[in-house]
Amino acid sequence: MEVMDMTRLELMTLLLSLEALLEDGKTEKALEVIKKVLTEAEKS
Repeated sequence: MEVMDMTRLELMTLLLSLEALLEDGKTEKALEVIKKVLTEAEKS
């Protein structure tokens, strides 16, 4: 699945997951996920 083809539900799920990681103090893991998403977006 390309990042640009994400549905609203998929985007909300991603953002809620990132929010949960950040609230749990897992900033490094959240940054890792963000970097992976950005890498995929750049491929499009």
